[in-house]
Amino acid sequence: MIALVESATEGRHTGDLGNIEADDDGVATVDIKDARIQLCGAQSIVGRALVVHADEDDLGTVNSAASRKTGNAGDRLGCCVIGITQ
Repeated sequence: MIALVESATEGRHTGDLGNIEADDDGVATVDIKDARIQLCGAQSIVGRALVVHADEDDLGTVNSAASRKTGNAGDRLGCCVIGITQ
């Protein structure tokens, strides 16, 4: 499970929600709490994509263009667009 707190998120962009780990069966339980993400306004997540990558994000720490752009996070395993419904 991953839970973000503001002190651990300095220096990241709003959409960078950190790395999660799956168990030996490939199951991951995620509970994200984040002070930057909003449902409306400039930091709104509505209409944005959520992407799960295959590998750990190196957070741009490797000195390469790929690391700075994608964190070398690997293939996209799943994605969705966040929306609001009644």
